Amino acid sequence: MNRLKDKVCIITGAASGLGKSIAWKFSEEGAVVVILDFNEKEGQRFARELAKNGVPSTFLQTNVTESEHWTNSVAAVIEKYGRIDVLVNNTGIFKDGNALTSSEEDFKNILDVNVNGTYLGMKAVLPQMLRQKKGSIVNIASEAGLIAIRNQIAYNTSKAAVIMMTKSVAVDFASDGIRANCICPGRMHTALVQRILDSAEDYDAQFKLMSEDRPLMRMGTPDEVAMGAVYLASDESPFATGSVLSIDGGYACV
Repeated sequence: MNRLKDKVCIITGAASGLGKSIAWKFSEEGAVVVILDFNEKEGQRFARELAKNGVPSTFLQTNVTESEHWTNSVAAVIEKYGRIDVLVNNTGIFKDGNALTSSEEDFKNILDVNVNGTYLGMKAVLPQMLRQKKGSIVNIASEAGLIAIRNQIAYNTSKAAVIMMTKSVAVDFASDGIRANCICPGRMHTALVQRILDSAEDYDAQFKLMSEDRPLMRMGTPDEVAMGAVYLASDESPFATGSVLSIDGGYACV
């Protein structure tokens, strides 16, 4: 399939996890994949993996909380490919804690990565998208940005901010041909979740607990989020901007 044929797509946090799944799905749709990640070893390894499969790709080691890193990475992409069609802001961190148990340092770090990192990414690519008069930004928020999840004050706050930043960019740059949308994933059956299941005293009970708290009675898969990202990044969604796509099995409805 070629829904993203030859589109230059920057994906942050793409060396592992959900970002890697999004990058693979984009590659299957014909995209040129630019991997931005702080983990140089895994980023280089993934770039080689894509190259073996004939996917045009580039890895750029980037700390998304540093504006200079963003400036250098975006400049490198423009120099190599001449354009930026899509930005997927996927990098995020998480730590449990409520208003009393969350340390100030943890709170600041989570907001720095999840909020400031997303803001700096959009700020860095927007000038090029304005020159092109076209571009699509897809921010990965969370069901935690729609409803308050217990013991996650910093994460809830950060993901709610991502949703509002997305809407702000959508209204500010709609007349320039730039779209901004976000995805709110629910609990995904990732490698991290599998490790939690494997370490549980009762695997079946833990699996049931993590699966049956939502109307569809199961966890999602990274591929399901990646398919949503393809839709929002592609020309199949030309009238969608400022939208919030929940891929959470109905969790935010209850």
